[in-house]
Parts: sequence; C-alpha cells; structure tokens
Amino acid sequence: MPSRRQLVVAGCLIFIPFLIWQLVDLNEQYSLSVASFKLWPSTKCSALLAAEGDDTHVVPQKRHRVAVASTFGFHFDVYMSLVWTLERVMGRSPSGGVVEVYAPAEFGFEFQTIVDTLGLYHGENRHSDELIQAINSNMGDGGIDLVVLGTCEFDLRGGPWPEELLAAWDARDAEHKFQLVCIVHNVRDASWQRWITQWSQRNAIRILPISEHVAAAFRRSFLINADSPNATIRLAGYEHIPVDVHVPVLDIPVAVDLDHGPSRILSDAVIQGTFYTDRRDYLEIFAELKESLARDPKVWGYLPLGTEDDASYAVDTTLPDPPFRLFLIGSGWLEIPQELKNMVLIRAGLSYPEFYKLMSEMDICVPAFSVDHGYYDDQASSTFAMAVECNVPILVTERIRNTYTYVDDDRAVVTRPAAMREIEAIRTLRSRDTSYFLHRTGVAMDSPTARVAADMLRHGWVRSPEESRAFKEQIWRANDRVVERILRDL
Repeated sequence: MPSRRQLVVAGCLIFIPFLIWQLVDLNEQYSLSVASFKLWPSTKCSALLAAEGDDTHVVPQKRHRVAVASTFGFHFDVYMSLVWTLERVMGRSPSGGVVEVYAPAEFGFEFQTIVDTLGLYHGENRHSDELIQAINSNMGDGGIDLVVLGTCEFDLRGGPWPEELLAAWDARDAEHKFQLVCIVHNVRDASWQRWITQWSQRNAIRILPISEHVAAAFRRSFLINADSPNATIRLAGYEHIPVDVHVPVLDIPVAVDLDHGPSRILSDAVIQGTFYTDRRDYLEIFAELKESLARDPKVWGYLPLGTEDDASYAVDTTLPDPPFRLFLIGSGWLEIPQELKNMVLIRAGLSYPEFYKLMSEMDICVPAFSVDHGYYDDQASSTFAMAVECNVPILVTERIRNTYTYVDDDRAVVTRPAAMREIEAIRTLRSRDTSYFLHRTGVAMDSPTARVAADMLRHGWVRSPEESRAFKEQIWRANDRVVERILRDL
C-alpha cells in the first residue's frame, strides 16, 4: 500500500504537466498582437532580463536591416537615441541585424562627438540622398526591411521621399515589403499626414512619438479617421496603426562633482528651449522674479536695487550662500529686463558637448510652459528628456506629471502645487520655508495646497546619482521593449 506522501507526489507528477499544457494553450489563444506580453509570463520577464543584459534571450525578429534616415538638420539626439537602442537590442539577438544611418552631410552642433563618445552608432554615416537607392538596390533577402524617418513632420512634408518611398514599397514582392516607422513630435503638424492614409492602406506604418501624451493624441486622431465619412480614409485601417513611445534619453556622462548633501542651496535654474514667448512664459517669469526681488532681494543673494534708471540687482558678496541665477539655454533672441541682467543669463548656439556640460551643472529645470501652448496636449517638449539625461530634477505640477508620464517619478521631478508659481516654488526651495508663500497667498495651513507645498519641501530638490541612474535605466528598459516589438512587427 503506497503511503500518503507517495500518493501526493504521484498526483503532482500527473497534474503539473497538465497545468503547463493548459497555460501554454491559453497563452496561444489570448496572445495580444499590440503588446509585448502574454498570459505566459516568460515573454515579459525574459524581455526585461534581456534589457538588463541577458544575452541568452532570443528575440524572434522579422526585421534585420534598418535604415534610420532624415533630411532635417536637427533632432539628431532624438533619432540617434533610437539607433543606440536598435544596436543594443539587435546586438544581443542570435539573428543579429544591422543599422544604417542616412543623414545630412554631417551632424550639426558637434553632435558627432556625442555619437563617438557614447558609442551610439558603429557604422558609417551615409548621406540622406543615398536612402532611396539603398532601398532599391536590394529588394529581396538581405535588403532594407525597416525604414525609420527621424522627423516625419519634415521628412514626409515635401521633396522626393514621400513618392519615392511608396514606389519602392510597391516595387517589392509580398515577401520582402519594408515597414515605415515615423518618429513624430506634434500631432497638430498635419501637413505631412495625408501620406499616412496610403501607408495605412498597405498596413506598413507605425508611429513613434517621444512622449506618451503625443501618442495618445495620435491614437485619438486615428480613431476619428477610422470613423470618417470619407470611404477612402475609413477603409485605410487607421485604428490598426501601431503607436509606441521611445523616449530619447542618452547615457550622458555627468562629470560634474556636485554636493548631494542636505545643506546644498538651490542656486542655478535653467529654462531650455527656443526663446519664443508663445511657447514659454519668459515674460511672466521675469515679472515674478522682479516682484520677488523687490520684496526680499537677500533671499536670492542680491542687494536692493539702486535708484539709477539703468540699475540692475547686484550680488550681495557678504552672504555665505551663492546667489541665484537663471540660465536660458536655447536659440533665438530675447530681451532681458535691465534689473535682471546679473541674474538671468542667456546661453545660445551651444554645441551639444557644451550644452550637456552646462545642463548637468544646473540644480533644477523649469519648464515655464505657456498655459495655452500645445506642450500639454499635442506637442512633445524635449526639455524633459534632456533634463533626465543630465540628472537635473524638473519642477512640475500634477498636470505635467500626468502629461509626460515617463517622468511621473519622484526621482526625476519636484512637484509644486499648481497654486504656487514656478518662481515662488524656487524661492521656497531655496529658503527651505513655505511660510512666505502661505502668508502672501492666504492659503490655510491645513489645506491640500499647503500639504503639497510641505511635501515638496520635505522631498527637497536634490537627487542622488544613484537615484537618477536607476530612473534612466528604467526608461532604457522600456525603450528596449518597444524596439523589440518593432523588430517583431507586433
């Protein structure tokens, strides 16, 4: 007579294979064509392990020769970040693959230095004019099977590419069609979008924004088109166009040895972007600075304003802490009020190495978005990616966290209450005191706004290098999974 223990063991040996068979069957029945996971957990887990360096993971690629191309003289950091991810993902796949870059004659603003320093790309840069010939030179096995356009708002707006790419796709047989991936930044830039219909009819396009809120805007737009009264548009299959997000965060070596202790004083803030007052609220920022300085210049590290007509606030050299400075990094022209000449510093036309060095020296990044600009709804700002890659915390509201969801993490942002303006938040962080804000505005001590302000102060603005690194690695793992889906045509 077998013992109770022997019966239990025999039962498990019979049941476990049956359970595995059932799970595999469920996995095949309910696999999702637009996601990277299935009920069977090994797919999702192995993708994560592969992104963390598991070279044994096999990525079942359908695309093996990728051309990343653009005729636009900017956005190198955006599409070369994707090149970096592509090389990384294909490099650990047994089936391998190759990436080819087709760009203008040379990267502007010394970006090639960044490419070489970070090892973003190990091939030879080819000129944009060579793309179509390269696609058509081999229309069979071993030919280009994935084309990524670095800025579709520009690359498909005009010129020969829109017609020639379609002709190249049509010329191939069914077994050797290539896919088109469009990196996009602004859903409202619609001048190129008429080409989406023809690519969607061919089931050969996917959209790759740099932020989730732009991806959501494209998905809404595609659902509207799918229900269009125009039969041509309605039958194009807009609702089936894949939309992913690849966040262009590079592994910038932050060489600045900053103090990360609790005694560090917030001294250097940055607003990054073109100097357009319709995009960023420079004028309101200046007005708030002047008002706060007039009330208490000492908290900012400055002497009272002189009585001369051309007077500017001067640094109070008797104070132990460094004075506050606001850096405007970008391009264009902007008039700085005379009173703020010693505090607000413009740095325009920097090379990429100069930009990354200066950016990494900042204490906090101020988005300063104009309230009615599309950065909240339709257009992606690169400010967030650039701040993240330089380990600079970003001053945000809940609205921004809900918009740029990839920075919805306390390791990357400092959250102010919406009732507290950006300059007021910086003053609070610099002085380590919320009482001035509460007294000036009349906000009750036990109000939700006061609690958010207290939380902002308690968390502080200093983030350790380890926190910043861990957060960036999280983004890179997500980028890896996106590229895996693209290479697998999922």
